[in-house]
Amino acid sequence: MELNNHELRDALQKALNTTGGTGGDFLPTPLARTFIDLVREQMFFRQVFRTIYMPGKTLDFPKILSGPQVYYESTEATVEAVETAMTTGTVRMTARKFMAQLKASEEIFEDASQDMNAIFRNHFAAGMAEAEEETCIVGDRSHTATAVSEAAASDANWYSKDHRLAWNGLLTLGGDIVGTLSSGNRAANRVNASGVEMSTLLVRQLLYNLGKYGRRMSDIVLIVNPWSANQLLDDPKLVTLDKYGPNATIFTGEFGKIYGKVTVIQSDFCTDGYAVGTHKSNVIIGDRRLIKLKSEDMIEYDARRIVISQRADMAVEHQDAICQIWSLDTPSTES
Repeated sequence: MELNNHELRDALQKALNTTGGTGGDFLPTPLARTFIDLVREQMFFRQVFRTIYMPGKTLDFPKILSGPQVYYESTEATVEAVETAMTTGTVRMTARKFMAQLKASEEIFEDASQDMNAIFRNHFAAGMAEAEEETCIVGDRSHTATAVSEAAASDANWYSKDHRLAWNGLLTLGGDIVGTLSSGNRAANRVNASGVEMSTLLVRQLLYNLGKYGRRMSDIVLIVNPWSANQLLDDPKLVTLDKYGPNATIFTGEFGKIYGKVTVIQSDFCTDGYAVGTHKSNVIIGDRRLIKLKSEDMIEYDARRIVISQRADMAVEHQDAICQIWSLDTPSTES
C-alpha cells in the first residue's frame, strides 16, 4: 500500500504524538509496510532471499533432511520395494531487536524547506537497510564485544551493542568448516584464492564445492567485495547489466551474471579479500515485528528524541549450501 505525502505526514504526526492513546507507540500498519518496502529497495537480501512472518519470538521453520532413496529392482511384482523414511528437521529463528535513536532540534522542523516526512522516512529506512545487510553478511554472534562505547571499539573487540551481534552472517557461516555454529552441520569446503584476483575460475571451484546445491547455476547468488567486483568486470564471462534482456529482474547491488546465470552482487559490507556464495532458497529472513516508532519532547533542550526499532532474524536451512572464497587479492592501503 502506497501513501501520498499528505497521508504520510498525518501518519507520522500521529505516530510522533506522545499523548497516551493516540498511536504514539506503533506506526500504523500501512506506514510500517512503507518503511519495510523502502528497506527492501535498499537491501538486496530482502529482494533475493525469502522473507517470512514470525508469529512469536521464536519460530521453528521445518526443513527436509532426507527423502526417498531410489533402488534398482531386478524382479518385477514379486519383491517388496526397499523401504526408506523421510526425515525432517527445523531451523530455529529467534527475533532480535534493531534500534536507532535520533535527537533533532525543534528548529529543524520549524525551518525546514523540504518535506521532513520523506527525509525521516528515507533516513531511517537507509539506516535499517545498512544494519541488516551488514549483519546478514558479516554478523557474528560469538565475536568478542566488551567495548563500552563505539569510540573504544576495534575490529578485534566490538561495541557491546554492535548490530552485527544479532545473528551469524553468511561470511561467518561460510567460514565455519568445522561445524561449531550449528548442530551436525558445517559449511562447504572453502576456496583458497591464494592472493590472486577474483575470476570465474574461482567461481567454478565454488560451484563444485557446493555439490548438489550448485547444480543449477541460476539459483546461486555470489556476494563479492567492491575490489573483487571491479576485477570481475574485466572477465569476458561476466554478462553485465547492459546486456540483460528487457524483462530481466535486477536486484540492488547486482552488476552482472557469470555465464549469464550466477547472480553477482557487490556489497560494501563484504570484507576485502572475501566472497561468499549460496543458494537463493537457503537464506530466510524472519520478521517478528514491523517498524515501531516512539518519540518524546526533550523540553530542557527544546528538541525531540525519536527511536525506531524492528525485530527480525536471519537463518539458513543448510549450512553446507554456503561456500566462502578467501585470500583474494586486496587493494593497496597506501595513501
